[in-house]
Amino acid sequence: MTAKRFLTALILTAILSASTSFADVTPQQVLADPRIGPYFSQTKKDGLQILAGDYSVLIPTPSRTGGGEILAPCEAMYSIEPYDPETKSFSGKMDIYGEEPLKRIFTLDLNAEVPVLKIYQPDKNGNPVFIADHYAAAVQENGYVIWLLAQVKDGYPTYLYPMRSVLFPKGWYLGAWECSDGTQFTFEGNKVSSKGQEIGTFTVEGNRIIVTASNGEKDVIFAQRNIYNNTLVMTFSSGPNGMERNAGVFTPAAKGKPSPLPSPEVNQPSPPTPPSPLSTPKPEAPQKPSEPQMPTTFPKMPDVKMPPQGINIDGVWGAYVNGQQWVIQYQGSNYYGWINGQPSEMGIFKIEGNKISGSNDKGVKFEAEVELDETGNYLDMRFLNGNSIRYQRLQ
Repeated sequence: MTAKRFLTALILTAILSASTSFADVTPQQVLADPRIGPYFSQTKKDGLQILAGDYSVLIPTPSRTGGGEILAPCEAMYSIEPYDPETKSFSGKMDIYGEEPLKRIFTLDLNAEVPVLKIYQPDKNGNPVFIADHYAAAVQENGYVIWLLAQVKDGYPTYLYPMRSVLFPKGWYLGAWECSDGTQFTFEGNKVSSKGQEIGTFTVEGNRIIVTASNGEKDVIFAQRNIYNNTLVMTFSSGPNGMERNAGVFTPAAKGKPSPLPSPEVNQPSPPTPPSPLSTPKPEAPQKPSEPQMPTTFPKMPDVKMPPQGINIDGVWGAYVNGQQWVIQYQGSNYYGWINGQPSEMGIFKIEGNKISGSNDKGVKFEAEVELDETGNYLDMRFLNGNSIRYQRLQ
């Protein structure tokens, strides 16, 4: 399969079911996979020269129309500097929407049986702290490169899609777009509308379409244009029927076709209801001001609940989840997780009241309720899907 045909199939159907992820991945399994194996040989030859660049990060994302997952952009973008032969590494950063960019260090092992891309985060002293490693294959086309990554520990797929002008031409997001579920958006000038009704204004930063509603509220769409088949893949933070994070493949709206229903994500404000003449209060005669009276007794204290103070969970915590050992360390605004002694993920977090929220190194956001017992030795986390985990303090 040529790179162009690969790219067309990748974004056109954009279907990537969970079954593409391996378990206990070995180099032999990866080499035997026809979707990624054929590209390793050329990657070994050119890898150090072609990794540098700016990338949009694509991951499997639930489809808003059902039928499994589709490959779609997430909150993260990578910027990778040219190879430094002295350190034998690449400097770079990961830009997660809404957060300060995080420094990253990349190494590319081309002497292994299968090329391996390793990602590190420098600590306060500049020493690299391991985050994850991926089998890495580069698909080259017309001077740009798409990187196919499969995480070594479980085969989780990630794609680095180059932010090049040939793939993101001027105005790549403009036009009227519709999804098969009826969602429709029109981007024209700096205005965004649905069903002919203006929603607000928008700006574009990289692969991010940032919408500002008329009431000042902001929302962001992560988008990926396919220049080969004229489609636009868009990722949303919420969707229909209570769906959370989801993505859809949008095609140009047909001319003369009736406008579809407005997007479920957009709630148009209802016009104010005028008061009924029967219920309109009559103006009262003005009263003469009276002298304030000094109170003499205290009333009963109102029955109120004080908002919880911020919870400090810094330290190391452990739990058994489905027979597996989970260990997580919270330090400042960063967290690090291990499963059965192997690095699992890392990211950033913040706590407001009894709510914890943040995002991991793949750009996936999370939110949960946290409760620390009186002894400070047990931490309960309750997630939006109803699952809960009790951690015990280890350090």
